[in-house]
Amino acid sequence: GKISKEQMSGEWEVWQTSLHNPSFAKFAELCGGRGIEVNSADQLPVALAEAAAFPGPAIVEIITDVQLV
Repeated sequence: GKISKEQMSGEWEVWQTSLHNPSFAKFAELCGGRGIEVNSADQLPVALAEAAAFPGPAIVEIITDVQLV
């Protein structure tokens, strides 16, 4: 089966799972909030400021390298 990021980082055996990590930023947008995906450290300050300025719920989804977790 497909291995999830959590299984990979924990070095856990794949057992009866085929997990897919959703885009939490896109999910926030679908729910009427603000979703911002951050892929590098230099994007984080602007993303946090944008999320704080949004007049409603906001999610800043930080994409990391599973090998660094």
